Amino acid sequence: MKKLGITAGGLFGAYGIIRLIDGANGDRGPGLAWTSGHLLFLVGLLLFGAILLLARRTLTRRRSLATAAVVVGLIGVAAFVRVILTDLIVGFRAEDHADMSRVRLEYDGWPGHLAIYEPLQTLGPILFLAGLLTLAVLLTLEHHLTIWSPVLLLAGFIVISAQLDLMPLGGAMLGAAFAISSTTGTRDRRRTSAASSRST
Repeated sequence: MKKLGITAGGLFGAYGIIRLIDGANGDRGPGLAWTSGHLLFLVGLLLFGAILLLARRTLTRRRSLATAAVVVGLIGVAAFVRVILTDLIVGFRAEDHADMSRVRLEYDGWPGHLAIYEPLQTLGPILFLAGLLTLAVLLTLEHHLTIWSPVLLLAGFIVISAQLDLMPLGGAMLGAAFAISSTTGTRDRRRTSAASSRST
């Protein structure tokens, strides 16, 4: 989970850097920077989805709360993924930046033109953060993460939400939240493993 978290945060940061480069001329997309940046963002989100599931498996207590957090978080991830896939499709189909607005109108309700998409576009990031932050707190209580991990996660999302141009900084904070995983939890797992080996 530590490596996944660091990688996911790094991918968010890389997307932020590419986004800044893409917007250097005043417009963002379509083109290589738009597509590559969104692909990195997509992979980062999918890794965070995997982290949600892995965190649930790691926890030994409060598993019902952890399960609810995973469900909430994955709904947020799914909402994020839909937006990114829409952006990728728009980038592929649009002839130039001006044409992106026209193409985007065709995919506002994609797929299926469901009424839930509009509120989910707003609630998705909140649900994702709520699920991930809840699991981070639970992992901290079981000494798998340090007390600074939930703080860095929250700070990272606040920075990103406040200004997308700060995505590189926010991504670094998200990665750092997992980089400083608790050594206490690691020692406990090693002791458990050693005890199991001696009993067999």
